[in-house]
Amino acid sequence: MVYELADGRHVSDVEQKIESPGTRSEGTGTGTLPVLKVSGIAKTYGPVQALRPTDFELRAGQVHALVGENGSGKSTVVGILSGAVRPDTGAVSCGDCLLRRSVPWESQKLGVQTVFQDGTLIAELTVAQNLYLGTPRDQRPAYRNITAWARRRLEEHGLDQIDPARRAGDLPPGDRQLVDIVRALATRPKVLLLDEATSSLDASGVDAALDLMRRAADQGAAVLLVTHRLFEVFRVADVISVLRDGVWQGTWSASDVDSTTLVELMAGTTVNVEFPKRSDSGGTTAAQLTATGLRGRNFGPVDLKLRRGEILGLAGADGNGQLGLLRALAGMGLTGGSLTAGTKTVRGFQDACSAGITYLSSDRREESLFPSLAIRENLVAGVLGRISRLGYIGAGNERRLTGASVETFGIRLGSVEDHITSLSGGNQQKVALSRALATEPSVLLVDEPTQGVDVRSRIDIYHMLRNAADAGSSVVVVSSDAAELAGLCDRILVISRGRTVAEFGGEDSSEERIIHAFTGARQVGADREGAPAAADASRRWGRLRLGQDARRLGLVVLMLLILGAYTQSRASSFLGEASLYNVMLLALPLAVVAGAEFLVMFTGSIDVSVGSNMGLTVALLSFIFTGAGLAVGLPVFLLTAIGIGIVLGTANAFVIERIRIPAVIATIAGLGILQGLGLVIRPQAAGTINSHVVSALTAKVGPIPIPLLIVVAVFVLADIGLRTTGRGLRLRSVGLNSVLAYRLGENTPRIRQVGYVGCAILASMAGVLLAAQVGTGDSTVGSQYTLLAIAAPILGGASLLGGRGSFAGCLVGALLLAMAEALPAVLSLSNGMSQTLAGALTLVALLVYSGSGASVADRTRRVARRLVGS
Repeated sequence: MVYELADGRHVSDVEQKIESPGTRSEGTGTGTLPVLKVSGIAKTYGPVQALRPTDFELRAGQVHALVGENGSGKSTVVGILSGAVRPDTGAVSCGDCLLRRSVPWESQKLGVQTVFQDGTLIAELTVAQNLYLGTPRDQRPAYRNITAWARRRLEEHGLDQIDPARRAGDLPPGDRQLVDIVRALATRPKVLLLDEATSSLDASGVDAALDLMRRAADQGAAVLLVTHRLFEVFRVADVISVLRDGVWQGTWSASDVDSTTLVELMAGTTVNVEFPKRSDSGGTTAAQLTATGLRGRNFGPVDLKLRRGEILGLAGADGNGQLGLLRALAGMGLTGGSLTAGTKTVRGFQDACSAGITYLSSDRREESLFPSLAIRENLVAGVLGRISRLGYIGAGNERRLTGASVETFGIRLGSVEDHITSLSGGNQQKVALSRALATEPSVLLVDEPTQGVDVRSRIDIYHMLRNAADAGSSVVVVSSDAAELAGLCDRILVISRGRTVAEFGGEDSSEERIIHAFTGARQVGADREGAPAAADASRRWGRLRLGQDARRLGLVVLMLLILGAYTQSRASSFLGEASLYNVMLLALPLAVVAGAEFLVMFTGSIDVSVGSNMGLTVALLSFIFTGAGLAVGLPVFLLTAIGIGIVLGTANAFVIERIRIPAVIATIAGLGILQGLGLVIRPQAAGTINSHVVSALTAKVGPIPIPLLIVVAVFVLADIGLRTTGRGLRLRSVGLNSVLAYRLGENTPRIRQVGYVGCAILASMAGVLLAAQVGTGDSTVGSQYTLLAIAAPILGGASLLGGRGSFAGCLVGALLLAMAEALPAVLSLSNGMSQTLAGALTLVALLVYSGSGASVADRTRRVARRLVGS
């Protein structure tokens, strides 16, 4: 197809200049062979053809830019090449090797590394740990040396100001993105894929990132750069390809096209790329939001007045407090000063909402969107009161609002009922902004409004923000793009080291003037004073984190001691050898089954069938080798438990990971099946357990059962492995964020499958210990452990979200619950008191845990997402 450009030329005229993908005038990449070839790849999501059959190649030593509007298929291409997305048709080959499986670790083995649009770093892990995970195994150092190794990697790429021991989530967004780029570059990949890898970077960060890309190409890598910032394309690219509506439009040498040509190729029509005209009344009306001496994390004191109908921009180098100031204007993170909206005093986020202040975060995944809801539900979530009557949503009102939003913002979708994650990043941004504007806010606070958005949509968003201001809203924008602020805003405040260092009127501002204002000031990104501060902060965080975990476990130990002391004061024989032995013996199978549950909880899942597993094991053991000696009976019992565990764990892994039934549902079903099988085998308690095995598994040294000593030793070794080895880190990464761990190259399905099998084996082992205590074949005896197996790890500091806790915590939690179970007999209490006390202790542990991080509601929401597999 031939498209007419604004100057009268046709695309075909440009194409005639291109005999083959060329290189920059410097000659980089001349004569090189293709490193990666793509043949006929295509992808469909439901009714949407995201990518039509496409052929292209990437050459060593070239930076190949891929541009297109939101929803054009760029991220789909990156996903397929990285192995994260399976194409419907076509093939990808790297060198002489065909990518046969669409999984990230296979692509990485072939030398393909990817920096994704929404990042890859796991926030809860340190910078060094993230770099370690993202590095192929044959290039990783010994785990004990990762901090020094990571520091060298950062220094090699000019990021020596970043402390490798610092938690990744505590880094400014720009630093996180730079670390992610270094993570990919440090492996010296054959192919480097960058999907909007500069979207969160300020001017200096963009310069650093582009220099890193150019250096990678000069060292022989084939670099594919996906970006909406065309100045980046012409700064670094050798060749440029265009996608539109999933169709590959062609490839051109960077020297043969200009930005106007590219925009029209991307849109298929002429596009006006001018900023909207500023309002004549901007800044002339009374203040709508007033801040005096405002303070918060990394900023303050700051004074400002926001006038009705104006757009105020906050500029500065990344990490200098502008984002903290924006959030503080929404009542979040305030530590000092006063904030007034009209006549209302704002002390927190709820006050801000009541005053008509709306905040829109750039973090779409966690703060701006509801990832588990449909597009329609996300669009109307902010105005449910307006479209509902007596608690019921009016379908007509909802349909009109959704249709208007889709049309006004040009949101590209298949259906409004599709999942929000089916949209491209730019279209997700449009949905988030549409919902915010639908509330008709008096003050709209927006962080990076055009992050990941194409040129035409960016202009649309500028007009939407200007229209909102013209309608009476006050708008505050934080952007890493100084040219955007200069063209859009009526007034710009430049922030450096948390304070205002310059103020410009919109007409008097320019990109150069804004950048000069914050680079000329002493700000965090320019000098090295920030590096020691960051290091000190990371060390403080490390001590705090260790202190929190130790205090949480210490609190459980304290509860255990207090409960023991109280019981001793009421029954003087409680701390006697016989009584202590009974409590520890009672805790023994619980500790092991708690360790089993912790194994799957640590990887972010759950198994509620462990109690039934124990009961079935007890029933089966009552039939086998009942009269054999210890030398035969004990090995047979243990091998039987291992066999049962392998069968049950494999079944769970298949149903959950292959058939993709949510873990909680699958294991509840498994619980019922195992209970039924147990009753089929032993309808009533009968038979006997091998007496020699019973004697061995109940033997003691003083008041301590010998098997408990073995369990303690195994648990200590397991904890050392979790905390000090690469394998332990891999397990933790899957529990903390399985999606990002998958992108980093971890085989998350297999790791979880191993977790289910290991859990089932340990639960069956707990069944062997339980069988030795009951002495008979009772299939119902394991039912009491179903909830206790979950409660004990949580008491010991584990989290249903995954990635936290310890086997030692499982042991301490089991001892505490066993003591609660023993209290009725010792203190002559009712039988129900033991369960009541166990529940109360678990609730206390949950409250302690929730108080040390996110809110209870936030944690509950994230737990629910994990459990239902959303």
